[in-house]
Amino acid sequence: MKALRASGFARSVLFTGVALGSITAAAPLAAQETVAEDDGDRSEIVVTARRRDEDIQSVPISINAYSAEDLAERNIQTLADLGNSTPGIVMNSIAGGNTQTIYIRGLAPGNTANDLNVEANVGVFIDGIYQTSRNTIDMISVLDVGQIEIAKGPQSALFGRSTFAGAMAISTGKPTDDLSGSLQVTAGIDEDYRIRGAISLPISDTLKARIAGGYVTYDGFGTNAAARGDNLGGFEKYAVTGALEFKPSENFRALLSGFYTHSEAEVSPVYGLPIRNLNCGNVNAATGLPLLFCGELAPQRVSDVSPRLNDTVAKNTQVSLTLEGRIAGVKATSITGLTWADNRGTSDYDLTSGGTQFGVCTLGNATNASCGTNFLAAPYSRLTRVNFSIGTVERVRTFSQEIRIQSDNESPFQWIVGGYYFNSRIPLAAGGLGADGAGLAANERLIQVSQLTTPAATGVGPYDFTGNLFLVPDSNSGQVFGNYSSASTKTFSIFGALGYEFGDFRFNAEGRYNSDVKQAQVFSILNPTSAPRVNQPINGTTIPAAGTFPTAGPRFKRTFNSFTPRFTLDYRPAEDILLYASAAKGVRSGGFNTANPVSATGILASEVPYEEETNWTYEAGFKSRLFERRLTLNGAFFYVDWKDAQISAFTQNPTAVNPVRIVQNAGALRAKGFEMLAEFDVTDMFAIGGSFIYSDPKFRPGAYDGSQIPQCRTGTTPATFGNANGCPPIIAVPTANGGTQFVPTLEGLRPTRSVKVQWNVHATADIPLSDDWALRGRVDVNHTGPAFNNLINTISFGERTLVNARLAVESDRFSIALWGNNLFDKTYVQNSINQPRAGFPAAFSIPEIYLGEGRRIGITAGMKF
Repeated sequence: MKALRASGFARSVLFTGVALGSITAAAPLAAQETVAEDDGDRSEIVVTARRRDEDIQSVPISINAYSAEDLAERNIQTLADLGNSTPGIVMNSIAGGNTQTIYIRGLAPGNTANDLNVEANVGVFIDGIYQTSRNTIDMISVLDVGQIEIAKGPQSALFGRSTFAGAMAISTGKPTDDLSGSLQVTAGIDEDYRIRGAISLPISDTLKARIAGGYVTYDGFGTNAAARGDNLGGFEKYAVTGALEFKPSENFRALLSGFYTHSEAEVSPVYGLPIRNLNCGNVNAATGLPLLFCGELAPQRVSDVSPRLNDTVAKNTQVSLTLEGRIAGVKATSITGLTWADNRGTSDYDLTSGGTQFGVCTLGNATNASCGTNFLAAPYSRLTRVNFSIGTVERVRTFSQEIRIQSDNESPFQWIVGGYYFNSRIPLAAGGLGADGAGLAANERLIQVSQLTTPAATGVGPYDFTGNLFLVPDSNSGQVFGNYSSASTKTFSIFGALGYEFGDFRFNAEGRYNSDVKQAQVFSILNPTSAPRVNQPINGTTIPAAGTFPTAGPRFKRTFNSFTPRFTLDYRPAEDILLYASAAKGVRSGGFNTANPVSATGILASEVPYEEETNWTYEAGFKSRLFERRLTLNGAFFYVDWKDAQISAFTQNPTAVNPVRIVQNAGALRAKGFEMLAEFDVTDMFAIGGSFIYSDPKFRPGAYDGSQIPQCRTGTTPATFGNANGCPPIIAVPTANGGTQFVPTLEGLRPTRSVKVQWNVHATADIPLSDDWALRGRVDVNHTGPAFNNLINTISFGERTLVNARLAVESDRFSIALWGNNLFDKTYVQNSINQPRAGFPAAFSIPEIYLGEGRRIGITAGMKF
């Protein structure tokens, strides 16, 4: 892909926190006008994590925050960059960014299969509007970002939606009082080209506007053995952002803002672990091969996927209106938001350009559907290879309205009261497969043959249900679907806060009562094995016409109610030292398993709903500025009590035709850890700093994994059940329908993708060259420890230490910077998932491995006026 990419440009700031505790940032919407200079010529950065304008060092919450200048100084262009640069934060994606997940302090969700786009562990907000779709948010390289703020720990009391472990807020740029603008252009290796610009202008004394745009293309960083001239992982993105502010007086302001983003991303560098590398768990009787892998996943620079797969296309539109009014010490705020998100993703299901090998049989007549008389023994007359692709499609529409009234003065007594309404509609969500039928005649079908040996040119094998049901003319350009789901969530909330300051002590109590009314329904087809291609295509993100999926499942509906309080107490023994303690509750709402209808061959009725999961987080910390504010030293200690964890598992219906993945509440966790940050201005020209986090969440007794029974449980009866090599012990747990199941225990194990240790060290320089120009540089070393890709902790991945650097010559108006990310070209695994592989028995748990981004070097020139 050819591209023009813009990076943010602005003057470097020596005092920039990088990671843990509370660190400097540009203020959100209301706070951007309240930045003041302190005696040390350093900006007092203001944030609104508690819905008030507060100095970040005065907020009893751990906050990571980045202004547009900070993002440019650290070369942060993607969410992966943000995660690599920020200890305590992990960002994962798969399939060209088709699914984005964000984890804070190792509190990684066990549920990543169902309902993820509605309920996540970390809520993402853009200009105060909750982002339901996680497939359209990685746009910080082209969006007009003014600031990114990440609050750690449950934020449910004041932010609500999906802030079980924290919240990430992105604010776009706002109009300025004077005519101003900026333009940046970037050129980098691997055809990394960017351009970004913005202009802000006053229209009258009371009206001002801002418009911005960004465009980037990138050829990618991964080598594909099937097309070495075209890298994997490339993308093309663009965004348009606008804002119109009306401020007739100091007591009233109206801000209308919005954006449109568009992303087209190629398949990520990905490969499957060879099945012969599996080395633990039970042994497949037919092949003699183990079903699991135990050990560390090694990165592989070269992938081998089909070069003709469609790009993943994501589009997101948002319009928001913020009204603020003040009178007699009271401030009223209204935030109204509308979002539209559409996403269609494609990835290689068999992870090979050559495809999966099959036998080909010929139908004898209309009643001879199986190419023989027995599905398990069908004759084939020749061999062929078939490419498989997997597709996802999503359509999201939301409306939200928040109204709050709060005290707006310096009184020791502070209060907030508000209400919130949220309506999320997902009329279309589906996953489908494509099996390439281009080389087959209309009456030919696929027969399974061994993928581990060289099969005979002709022979007998079982009829392949999956491949035949998903036959399409060209799997590289389309998929067909057996069903799709329609879901909605309506949320009603009331929230408030009371705070009182008595001397050097402050106490604050917050709380939210939340009611989620959820509905879900599945529309499917009947799949006679005699008629492949009855599965239907879905055009773009258009909702299928009535009758296309004629079987309507039951409409599930349920209300989930919760109350989420937070209490904080802080004490200031000196002007620049803050001590604090807090207790906060986080809730992730329950939902429905709708992947397969309740039936003899589907899931059990008791498995349809799953309950909410909750946590109480207890934290004690300090924030300080010492030695005439040359040293910033912050720290926090936390303990998390997590109950009713939502775990991804498989149905326990013994007559289910296929292994159907569901979500269930399967245990409790405890997490404890600490984080530290230090920033030291050695001289007026040089500064050093660093941060560290340790977080150790572990499952408690009774927690279990229902998805690894075939791989881990040995024996045939309860009296003989045991655990296979490398697997945790087998325990007995009751089922929802009154029975007992024997499953691998999770006691003492860590959640999937939870990182225990992360750290960062950095150094900055600001050397004057003249009255107008300065030489500015920064070096960052970021370390992320390993994580596990499964709940039973047999597979680890992801450990890396990355070095980033930037060297710039800048004035107040102009800048030219040479920058590099991952300077030493560290090869590492960015993410890994397990899913059945085309052509292999479903019991094989084969890791799908995503490569981390390699070295990127470029030059950015910018100007502003």
